[in-house]
Amino acid sequence: MLVLFRCVYACAALLSVAAGALVTASLFIADRAPQTTTFLGISIVVSAGFLGVGLVLFGIQRHVAAIVAAVRGHNADSLREPAMHVDRLLAHLLAGGAFVCALLAILTYAILARIDQGFAVFG
Repeated sequence: MLVLFRCVYACAALLSVAAGALVTASLFIADRAPQTTTFLGISIVVSAGFLGVGLVLFGIQRHVAAIVAAVRGHNADSLREPAMHVDRLLAHLLAGGAFVCALLAILTYAILARIDQGFAVFG
């Protein structure tokens, strides 16, 4: 389950970073990109938000995997109950990560569709 967790969160993080890069790139790729500073500012803020979400997802993936590995590495009876809670936490985070990954995939597809139509994402 840990490998699946790491894969889901890595995928979600990469989709978030890709969405952020595509929002900024849409200003340069699109045929009819707006030239006002308002749309440029909005695009940069949204791109920074997607990049920030990507960094947070990478951090969650890294630290939760380290916690799971540390708890599973000890076989003491005193860690049996915390190990059960860590496994449940991992399952909940996996379910949430799968939802976030699906949502980011839809957003990235929508951004690509908007660029394919010849428009910038905003404007």
